[in-house]
Order: sequence, then structure tokens, then C-alpha cells
Amino acid sequence: MLPAIGAVRPWADPHITSINRLSMRPPTCAFESIEAARTAVGASQWRRSLDGRWRFRLFDRPDDVPAAAVSKPAEGSRWTPVAVPGNWTLQGVGDLPQYTNVQMPFHGPPPRLPERNPTGVYRRTMQIPKRWLDRQIVLHVGGAESVHALYVNGEFVGYGTDSRLASEYDITSFVQAGANDVAIVVMRWSAHSYVEDQDQWWMAGLHRGVFVEARGAVHIGSLVCDAGLREAGTPAATGMLVAQATLDGLAPPGRGWTVRFAFETLRGRRLGRAQTVAVPHRFATPYLFEGHTASASFELPGIDPWSAESPTRYRVTAELLDPDGAVVEAHAQLVGFRSVEVRDRQLLVNGEPIWVFGVNRHDHHPTRGKAVTIDDMRDDLLAMRRHNITAVRCSHYPNDPAFLDLCDEIGMYVVDEANIESHAYNTSLCDDPRYRSTWLSRGARMVERDRNHPSVIMWSLGNEAGYGANQDALAGWIRRTDASRPLHYEGAVFHDGWVDGGVAASDVVCPMYPTIESIAEYGRSGLGDRPLIMCEYSHAMGNSNGSLADYWDVITTTPGLQGGFIWEWKDHGLLARLPSGKRGFAYGGQFGDEPNDGNFVADGLMSSDLRPHPGVQEVMWVYRPVVVSLSGSTLVVTNRRSFCDLSDLVASWELLADGEVAGTGVLDVGAVAPGATVEVALPCDVPDTDDVHLTVRWTQRRATPWSPKGHLVAWDQTTLRNPEKCRDLRAERLDPYIFRVGGALPRVELALFRAPVDNDGFKLLPELGRRIGVGGDGLGHWIDAGVDRLPADDLVEHDHQVVRLDDGSEIHTHVVVVPEGLDDLARVGVTFELAAGFDCLRYSGRGPLENYPDRNRGAVLGVWESEVDEAPYLVPQEFGLRTDCRWFEFIDSTSGVTVRLDVVDPIAMHISATRFSAHDLYAAAHETDLRPRRGLVVHADVAHRGLGTGSCGPDVLDRYRIRPGTHRFSYRLITSRV
Repeated sequence: MLPAIGAVRPWADPHITSINRLSMRPPTCAFESIEAARTAVGASQWRRSLDGRWRFRLFDRPDDVPAAAVSKPAEGSRWTPVAVPGNWTLQGVGDLPQYTNVQMPFHGPPPRLPERNPTGVYRRTMQIPKRWLDRQIVLHVGGAESVHALYVNGEFVGYGTDSRLASEYDITSFVQAGANDVAIVVMRWSAHSYVEDQDQWWMAGLHRGVFVEARGAVHIGSLVCDAGLREAGTPAATGMLVAQATLDGLAPPGRGWTVRFAFETLRGRRLGRAQTVAVPHRFATPYLFEGHTASASFELPGIDPWSAESPTRYRVTAELLDPDGAVVEAHAQLVGFRSVEVRDRQLLVNGEPIWVFGVNRHDHHPTRGKAVTIDDMRDDLLAMRRHNITAVRCSHYPNDPAFLDLCDEIGMYVVDEANIESHAYNTSLCDDPRYRSTWLSRGARMVERDRNHPSVIMWSLGNEAGYGANQDALAGWIRRTDASRPLHYEGAVFHDGWVDGGVAASDVVCPMYPTIESIAEYGRSGLGDRPLIMCEYSHAMGNSNGSLADYWDVITTTPGLQGGFIWEWKDHGLLARLPSGKRGFAYGGQFGDEPNDGNFVADGLMSSDLRPHPGVQEVMWVYRPVVVSLSGSTLVVTNRRSFCDLSDLVASWELLADGEVAGTGVLDVGAVAPGATVEVALPCDVPDTDDVHLTVRWTQRRATPWSPKGHLVAWDQTTLRNPEKCRDLRAERLDPYIFRVGGALPRVELALFRAPVDNDGFKLLPELGRRIGVGGDGLGHWIDAGVDRLPADDLVEHDHQVVRLDDGSEIHTHVVVVPEGLDDLARVGVTFELAAGFDCLRYSGRGPLENYPDRNRGAVLGVWESEVDEAPYLVPQEFGLRTDCRWFEFIDSTSGVTVRLDVVDPIAMHISATRFSAHDLYAAAHETDLRPRRGLVVHADVAHRGLGTGSCGPDVLDRYRIRPGTHRFSYRLITSRV
């Protein structure tokens, strides 16, 4: 049994949030001088990392851990080396990851725990220098899933909960000079697992850094910097800084201790005068003593505000001076001056409304799980900025402090979210008094740690945990402690209504997956005084993100709407040996985990290893910072930024006539002030032809921290002339350099089925949609009607006529009558397969990436060339479509043989060319199950169902569905050699 706590079993008691844990503090580090603190090059002499290899042993339950496991030498074959930071679930110790979304991985009710509760004992030695012994020695545990107990030299030190925030313990009385033994016992499941029931992998272990630190006998325990703006948004804007240093240590400070505060630029240029403030010490003074806190105020006119567009930071320094005036230690804290408020149905930063171009992000790495590095975090953030994402919701827990440092530096608006989600018991634990201290501890400690970060613009009370007394208690504490930021909590508006529901707990209306109609109605109604910012929308599971542009059409034209956060940034696949014996990215169930929610964990804009999915093209377009539209014969240019003009961008134009480039040039629009709109004359004459488009692209004038010079930032394509009639290809002749090759035209077949995308329905978990009440209904209809297995010609009326011309080409004409019983098909078109060797594609249509009828506004018309697409999704499904194609060429680059499809009627069709048939994709449960065909499978559709976001949100809008009726289309096929 574990010493000291084994009989008490705190991990089973929701009341107990910690034992002997120190108070949370902003994570500043003490240095011996201001110069060292300013540069922070290398670690402080008073801090030593304990990251690296630890000895590890796994037990089935906490009660099985003997006292010897934390007190005797960790020797023998049962102890194995593991990495810290790391998840033991990914290190081959016999306990594996488990994925659930809503359901708990074990039966309740709370706080009941499963009989088997894997418990890991971590062991290592640490060296304590003799010179440290007159200081306060603290051990820092950055993150432990789920709960942990600390032992030093065999003695119990403390216990902590909240797997996403650090716990610190005073170990001064437990250590000696030289080698000391450290044991950290981590329990995988606890009473607090019920409030960490988030849509992610359940892991276990020490997933963030561990270090030991020697703090002065008297030291600055907390440095809080409130950097606000007075008269924000006006020329008289003034920075208002209040810096507070609270002393801590082995004993209260006596008379004569002072703190010297100073303020400077990041280059070290002093701004204003330093202030030396005495530290109050008469703690026995009734009603007057407010703590050993020294406070200094600075008024700084002409300060450069911080925003995601212009993330200007400054440095606050705090030196602790002893009664003799000697510097004992120095701290440095980077700050940014900005204000955040909700007023008149708008979220205002620095007095200006902002667009929330947001995404939700989990900590995830495909081999390290939750143990993400600073480089991983930076890679995520740089990729976000390159795709015009400027806001991130920390779903659904506080990230490592280094992540917020990077957001401050790079420029990213952050919703900082408390590690509270009781999804399986959504409406009960929020009023359960046993969990009241858990709510308060988790939310308050997040605020105490992160309040110095300018990037944090809202505090979130958690996610999907109902709405009750516990949220109101936490909201009251935060409002009293930090009134400088609004509160965010989706559950408050979900349960109590958008207009005036849950105002105590949320200053914004932040729904999940609302319909476009519902947000439009909220905006038009003018009711309530809160802005609507979707905390989750456009569920990026597989081939998804349909109607993104439709959302933003409404958001940008309706007062009270300001954007939202796409779900989510990255797939959570874990690189593993799959049940098939192959290596690949695993999803739920592929570790033998039961229960599980399958591939619902693969719902990111990026792959697990940070490769963009095609839908990111549409995200980047709807989040673009500058918009160009056409009004008559004038271009209208709108700067969507709130604080920066467009002088950092270069605008170029390209004229397309009948799909070919007819002119290019630079578009001179001037600086264009923030939020301004200017009109610019067309930069060229309009050719006298049927199909004319003008594309304007904006690129970086110079390199930025996240992109190189010339990086494409924004683009728009305007239609100057649209084709009004179909082509008469009987009258057209082939170019002289092309000659006919006899016989190789393919045999075409009618096609009505597509390999279902995740939004059509969950092919791997058909019961999932019924269980959690989500999912599209397309797949169910198709299965009921036999579309997935019956010949297409048996389901509809189909007339197919072929005319062979003298040049060897064929003109195919199809008339397809879809009956009432086949409402909402996947596609109406034809398919054929070309022989091996066709490896290149060239087409006139929307590109360059895959696009679909409700996800193609960011895809521009042009002539594009590419190799054959690889399957981009973890679970195989429909992919590779290009919409609005005028013609498409399938090329054998070795022989020069080309099969060309020219659209006759209507003007354009939707075409794909991949190595897989729809049934190949439908039959495969994992990307590693696919076997590419040697030939090329082509689909040419006159109608193709949209994508929607039905896997967790609205299904396809009506205008992107295929309704019963008659579909006519025709095209020419010809084979040639260049």
C-alpha cells in the first residue's frame, strides 16, 4: 500500500484536489541578475531539468503498489526505462491508449472507478547542490494524467490533480545535499477523470516537463503584470501597467525588503523611470494587511498595442533587493498592451471589432501523444498563420505555458479553457457539490498561471459540462480576480438560451455547430447584447468543411456575428502496428480498446503528422485578410484587418479568357487602412469572348516570422463574362500538333454512388450516430435503396447515345431520370477506367486542390496540371474531385498518349481521376488497406452532392443536394498523342 495515502485513497475522492501542493503562480523564473533574466539564455543556475529517462513499473491498481516501490531501490527486470515527458501508453509497458468521445471508458456513476486502474511508478535520482540547502527547494510536475502522488527519499510529499496544469511541492525538508530519490506515482483513472471526459485519446503518465528549483529563502513567488490600454482605439490610447510582486519563501519577509520594477523594450531600452517599492511586512495589522506584495504602476503614452496582427511586446523586470540593498534575484516578464471588452454585441480588442478566424487545437503528436515539444507547438502555430488562422481555442484544457508564449510572440488570439468536461454526465456534475472544489481549483489555477499573456482574450469555463452552480461559482471567482477579459462558456447558452441565457457565465454567445439560418436569425434579431462567436463549427472529419463560405457570407454581412473556431486542427492518429500487421496511424479500437468511438478522432484540417488536407484551401480563403469583389466595372477592395493596412502585401492580377492567361500585372491599391474599402478600376480591357475571369492574388512583400517573401496570403476571382451557351464540338478541329491514335477510348458506365465521406454517415460505426445523435443521413438512404450494390442502370431511367466523329472522337449524350424514391443521391454521372500508365492530369476547372460543390469558393478557375492525387484521409472515402471543369486530359507521360474529355452540355462538369474505384474506397477501413490500381478511375459528374459537416453539425444544405428529376449531359472523348 502507498505510504501515507494508501488507506485514504484520495484518487477516489472528488473533494480532494491536492495535498501539500503550492499555490499556482505565473511561471517566471528567478535569475541572479537583470542581464541574465533579460536574455534568459540557458537555464537559471537555480533550476535543473529532470526530463529524460526514468525507471518505471506498472501496477494494476493503486492498492497494489507496495511501499517498497517508492522507497527501496528501483532494481530488477520489472523496472523498465521510459521517457519523461511521455505517455507510458505509447512506450510499450503493457497499457495502451483508449479513445472515446462522449462515453466514459468505464462504467460509473461518478466517482466510481474501474477495478483495474493502471498505476505507474516513476523513479529517478536527482542531485541537490549543497549551496541550495539554505533555499526553498521546489519540485515541479508539469502534467500527469490523471492524478499523481510525490515521494522524495521514500517520504510522502504531496498529491495533485488536473492533468493539464502543473503541480509544485516544497521538498526543502525532504532533501539532502547530493543524490536524492524521487518517486512519482501516477494513477490512470481517478474521480477527476469524470471531468476530463474530452474528445481525445485517454493517455497516462508524465506528459509535460519535470524540474527541481531552488528558490530563495525569501523570493518573488508571483509576478503579475496587468498591461491594459486606456482610451483604446483612439489617438490618446495610453498603456496602463500595474506590476505586482508577491514575496514567498521559508519565512515571511521582515522590514527592509524592496522590489525594483522597470519597463523596457525587447531591445532593452528603458521606458519611464524605475520604481523601487517597499514590501509590506506587518502581517498582523488587522484589516490593512493585503499580503507581502509590492505594486508599481506605469502610465505609458504612445505605447504600441499588442494584437494578433501586430504582436508588439515589452519587458517588465522585477529585482528583489534585501534590506542592505543587494539584488537577491531578478525576474523578467514579457507583456503586451491591449484591452478586451464586449460592447454593443461586439467583441472588441483595443477598441476595435475583430474577426475570429479560429480553429480548435488539442495537444497531439503521432508518436509522443500528449507529450508535445516547443518545436511541435511552434510548427502548429506557424502552419496556422500560413493558412490565415489567427485565433485558437485551447480545447479543452490549458496548454503548456510555452504555447501561450509562442502565441504572444507570433500573434494569435487565444481562448484559454479550463480542464473541465463531464460529457458523459453533462448535466449532473455541474451541480454536484462533491465536484465544486474541482471546478474552482481548475479554473482559478488556469487564471493565476496565464493572466500575464496578452494573447489570452477570453477565459473559458470548460467544455460540455452542463450549466449549474459550479460554473457560476467559478465565473464569480474569475470576474473578481481578472475583470480584464470576458468569459466564454458554451454550456451556458446551450442550456439557457442565446439571447439572455447564462449571462453570469458567458459574455459571448458561443454555440457548437449551429445552422447558418440560426446564426443569421440571431444577428438579424438584434436581441441580446452579446456577440455570437461559434466555439465549434465545420467539423473537419475526413472530406468535410462543406459550406464554409456560406457561413462566412452570413457572418460578414450580419451584425453581431464575428466568426468562430473550426473543429479541429489536426487528426489524432497514433503511429502504431495496426491489427492488420501494418504500420500506420491508428484510430479508436485499433489498440483493442473497448469501448471506443472509432475514427471520430480523425477530424482535423491537418493529418496527424501536419500535412494539410485539401479542405485547408477553403479555410485559408474564407479567412483571408483582404477581399476583392466586382461592382459593375470596378474592383472593390476591403481590408478585413482591424489594425494594419495592406502595405505589407503585393497585389497582382491575372486575366483568363476561355481558360487561358490573356494578361497579367500588378494591381496598385495603395495602403488601404484597417477596415477600409476602396474602389479600383479594372486593370485591363475585357476580351470579347464568352468565358472571362480576373484573379487578384496577394503575396507577402517581405518575409514574416511565419512565411517567406512571396507567400500567397489571399486571392479572389471575379467573373467578367460567363458562358451562355454550350459548345459545339462537332465544329471544332484538333490542334495540328495532335494526331489521332486509333481504338483506345474507354467504356463508360453510369455512376450514382460515391464512397461515403464521414459526413454521409459512419461506415465503420453505423450505431455511433444513433448513440450520440450526430451524423449525416446520406449513407443510410443509399444502403436502403441499394445504391451501394445494385447497378446504376437498374435504379434510374438512363438513355445513353454515342455519336462517332470523323476525327475518331465520340460524343456521348446521357439523359438520366432520377425517381422520387432516390432523393439525395451522391452523384449523377459516368465512370470509366483507363489502362495503366496514365500518371498526369491537366484540366480547365477549379483548382489546384480537390474541391466540391459546397467547398469550392476558394478554388479558382484556371488550367491546372498535377500528378494523380493520393488518398488523403485516414479512413478511405470519396476524394479528388475538381468542380466546374470545361475539359480534362489524362496523360501517359511516358508514351505521350492523352485521353481528353471535353464538356459539351452543360458548360462544365465535376471530374475526378484516382487509383481507386468508389467500392475500393468504401471497402477499406484504413488508409493502409488500400491497394492502388494500375489504371486510372475517372468520374465525370453532372451533379455531385455537397459535403456539409454532418459528422458533427448540419448536413448538406438543400441547394447542394441532388433532387429527383431529369439530368442531361454530354461530353466528347478523344484519344491522341502529342
